[in-house]
Amino acid sequence: MDNLSEILKREAVGRNLCDKWAAEWANDSDQQTLIDKYVSGIDFVIKQGEWPTNEFIKANFDRELLHDNLIFVDEDINLKDAPSGVYIFNGECSGTLRFEQWAAATIYVRHNSKIRIETDRFDKVFVRLYDNAEVDYNIDESAVVKVYDRRK
Repeated sequence: MDNLSEILKREAVGRNLCDKWAAEWANDSDQQTLIDKYVSGIDFVIKQGEWPTNEFIKANFDRELLHDNLIFVDEDINLKDAPSGVYIFNGECSGTLRFEQWAAATIYVRHNSKIRIETDRFDKVFVRLYDNAEVDYNIDESAVVKVYDRRK
């Protein structure tokens, strides 16, 4: 029986993953390594549409590990003192991210997620919207929030 890494690699190659990434992909990659690939290759993942599916992610990845990596699927979110980093919201996520001063974040809001962003002094937040996702925000006058609307 194939392991999680082998399944995802085979599917990615079938979806035209570049030769360089395919050659670097170890068939025994653990969940953290696969999550790192997911985040660094998020543009590839988004171009694929519904791959991997939200159901696949929820069934095969430890939810706590996903949260540690700022990835959320079909969840209510209320993060106070949200850390800097790359956030990915998939499915039906809703809720609020509150950043403290000097935070820097890139946020991918996908599917039907609805996220509210609240900033503090000198924050820099870049949001990419896809599908039917929505974002609203309340920003401090010294913060920067840029929204890139990639919805079709």
